[in-house]
Amino acid sequence: MAENREEEGLLLLRKLESKQVSSVLHTLVDGVCHRCQPSYQDYSKVWSLQQWWSVVDMYQSLIKAAVRESFTKDRIYQELGALSEDLKQTVVDVVNSRRDEIQNQLMAETHNISQAVLSDFDWKVKLIMSSDKISSVQEPVVSLDLDIGSGQDNTIHSIELNKEELDKLISSLEGANKVVQQLKA
Repeated sequence: MAENREEEGLLLLRKLESKQVSSVLHTLVDGVCHRCQPSYQDYSKVWSLQQWWSVVDMYQSLIKAAVRESFTKDRIYQELGALSEDLKQTVVDVVNSRRDEIQNQLMAETHNISQAVLSDFDWKVKLIMSSDKISSVQEPVVSLDLDIGSGQDNTIHSIELNKEELDKLISSLEGANKVVQQLKA
């Protein structure tokens, strides 16, 4: 059923005159790139509100997927299904002409997921001598203060780790460092 709705959304483009198709698609790309959002009022004579949202959702999803997954012309044609060759070519032309903009926007959105970075840290080793339940423990504990910066704000997160937890943290950080080094290479 979802496939039928998607195909119906894609086929709604046929209601436009051929010279309007490129304009609508460029407007949808502007929406993907957070410039100016497409407006239903401009196309209310062509589509109902529900049809409009279907067109916006389907084509913006297709545009994002085409750039994110580096769709070829044939793959875009395949995704567009029963549309005419002229309409398919118009979609391909719009995606290819605006590919860099769309890719930059998708990368910016991905980057904005987490802007927090570790700006500084401080550590201390403490020896726990006893607790309220056991009179003699003598367990080493690391107190770690992480200064996390997010834009203008810095927050300090303090954690205490026993030896096993510290070993897990170190191995996780070493693994993350290996991934970063591989990405740089």
